[in-house]
Amino acid sequence: MAEAFALAASVIGVAAFTLQLWKDAPEIAKNGSSISTSDCVRQAANLKAHSDRVKSLQDIEMDVGEAKGREERERAVLKRLNASPYRDRKDRNPCRVPGTCEWFVSHKLFRDWRDSKSSRMLWVSADPGCGKSVLVRHLVESVLHTSDSRTVCYFFFKDDFADQRSVVGALSCILHQLFVRRRSLLSEAILDRLDAKERGATNISFADLWQTLVEVAQVESAGEIICLLDAVDECEGQGWSQLSQALRLLYSQTDITTGFNLKFLLTSRPYDRIRISFRPLILQSLPVIHLSGESEVEIEKITKEIDAVIRARVRDIGEERHLTQGQEISLLKTLTCVPNRTYLWVYLTLDLVEKSIATDKARIQEATARLPRTVDEAYDKILHKSSDTKAAKKLLHIIVAAARPLTLAEMNVALALNQTHQSYDGLKPDLRREDRLHHDIRGICGLFVTIIDTKVYLLHQTAKEFLVRSSANPLRGMRAGLKWKYSLQPQDSHHVLAKACIQHLLFAEFESFQSFENADAPIFLEYSAKYWAAHVRELPSKLQDELAESMRKLCDANSSRCLTWLTVYWESTGSQFPQEFTTLMVAAYFGLKTVVKHLLRTPDINLNSQDGTYGRSALSWAAGNGHSTVVGLLTKGASIDLRWLGVPLQSRARVDLVDIKGRSPLTYAVWNGNLAAVRLLIKEGARVDLKDGIGGTPLFYAVFSGPRNVAKLLLSGKKTQPSDENGMVARLLFSAVEKGDDAAVVLLLETGKVNTQVKDGEGRTPLYWATEKGNENMPKKGMRTW
Repeated sequence: MAEAFALAASVIGVAAFTLQLWKDAPEIAKNGSSISTSDCVRQAANLKAHSDRVKSLQDIEMDVGEAKGREERERAVLKRLNASPYRDRKDRNPCRVPGTCEWFVSHKLFRDWRDSKSSRMLWVSADPGCGKSVLVRHLVESVLHTSDSRTVCYFFFKDDFADQRSVVGALSCILHQLFVRRRSLLSEAILDRLDAKERGATNISFADLWQTLVEVAQVESAGEIICLLDAVDECEGQGWSQLSQALRLLYSQTDITTGFNLKFLLTSRPYDRIRISFRPLILQSLPVIHLSGESEVEIEKITKEIDAVIRARVRDIGEERHLTQGQEISLLKTLTCVPNRTYLWVYLTLDLVEKSIATDKARIQEATARLPRTVDEAYDKILHKSSDTKAAKKLLHIIVAAARPLTLAEMNVALALNQTHQSYDGLKPDLRREDRLHHDIRGICGLFVTIIDTKVYLLHQTAKEFLVRSSANPLRGMRAGLKWKYSLQPQDSHHVLAKACIQHLLFAEFESFQSFENADAPIFLEYSAKYWAAHVRELPSKLQDELAESMRKLCDANSSRCLTWLTVYWESTGSQFPQEFTTLMVAAYFGLKTVVKHLLRTPDINLNSQDGTYGRSALSWAAGNGHSTVVGLLTKGASIDLRWLGVPLQSRARVDLVDIKGRSPLTYAVWNGNLAAVRLLIKEGARVDLKDGIGGTPLFYAVFSGPRNVAKLLLSGKKTQPSDENGMVARLLFSAVEKGDDAAVVLLLETGKVNTQVKDGEGRTPLYWATEKGNENMPKKGMRTW
């Protein structure tokens, strides 16, 4: 900064001297004086030197500006990749008990995988409660340390919340950890691929993330990259299909995997679908290590560790409860006689024993005689001891249905809310102090519920499986004599949360519009605004009808109440809030069929109005969000004929009404991948060849980016073909071959509508292009067709 001021002063000084010479020139000439040539040359040289310095400073400022711009892009990309609180989700799992997990760390297969200098994969499978998640946390924190030559990344899948089931979210978090530790790996190409501003508001795809990870791993300075993925059996189905396919392709290319060091360790239950996904690699003896965790050798080692934990805990209980040596021996013998012991069973059972002894030490023999023999029995005993069964059931309903973990403060509001509350002032007397709530939750649910970093969770995935009723065998728990097993129906759980959210959004405080910063928003507003409609959609029509009047109030786009919660919701989308958003658009956007049905019976409803920001209709919003039932209602139009009242018959929604980017509802349905919505729009005559502003058509997007079943639907049948069928399919085929999109080539060939001898403007066939591009990986099925 000082140098810049000095340079500026110097430049000003030279400029002042030059200006003075210019002013004095007439006087000098009049007096016969002269300026020496050397003075002029010297000043000119000074001027040039200062000019060069100014230019240099401008270059520096430009470089600083570019560096600042890049840093901002890097921050934006890292923020985008930070898709889930992965540290919190890791810490949700207990730390290992000293002396455990040694059976795995000392296992030869693990050591071979860990010490390998090339890319390897290790799959660890074991039954529930055997400590897989505890093991992975131990590996992250104590065994596989990040160093100058190694980066360890992790993600813990859980079935209870959407962000923990997403493979895209998992890969995003993996890359976030990698780039935070090695920022130099964020190349311009990667920034362009992942930068939201470059891509618009579209989500990052699995393909983009996987390509980025593999590319980064091949950079020489990347070193060893270890990715630990826990409980992959709990990720959503389509994501698992993508991930398993990508892993198979990666580790089947031995020439590639030996060129860099990208390692995966995956844990799961021993499900057949996981085993089948990896079977090709196992059969081909490729670099995949399958450690079952179920063989007699491993079971014996795990059992010894569990028994060591039991002995240590029994000693602790004996000291705390002043047990005699004989009582300790009796307790230890009883516990170690139970077959198929797991870490989870020990944790639950010893807590029950300790509480029973605390109540009546003299009845220790009776307490141990009725020990639960399974984890399910332990769960049932824990909940059977609840101090408030009704409160326990409501709490559990909320936890299993919540879209994300609720904080203690949010849970406080959700538990207290009922139909009598009309405002925050009316609610406050029924709220508990947070410290009191923490104590009360333990009293009504025991170990079944755990609180980590002020967020409320079920203890274990098996706890949810125990509680939520199975559609295949809903009475199995009752026949087993377990009162709490399968005691919660999903629709009842969503009903509890839907009513709480709606009641909250109907508070008097929201009758006038309020704009909140995140920190200033009332407790539970963010959750209610974002998820109330999602909970409603999970309800059967009868329960939705019960909430119809309240739902209509919330969707009234002319009300301040609607604007308040919708503004809070829209902030989470990262896109511009739509102006002139109608009530029908609100209901269609969120898939609220009950409200849409009511609005379709309104005489003056305009089905084809478009919002003032994106130019999208209600049908476009419903199709884009995959709400096929609402798509069907809108394409059908009004359900009653009002012409006898002098009111014109309501027209249907226009299926090809495009937005400001030229995109139709069908395009958005294809982007969403909702087959039912696509089928409805096609049935109503939606054009598959309608080009948007960049020349893309629904058919084009379906073939190149949509699910396979959607693409097949658009390519089948005469009614769904574009007007220039042969030309379109040919262009798509040429484009697919040129871009090396093998899947698209196969899909097009399977339609039976492709002339493989068709030629481009220069007389070249698709087969010629495939050969020219060196596409040796063309699928065999496609090659046979050609």
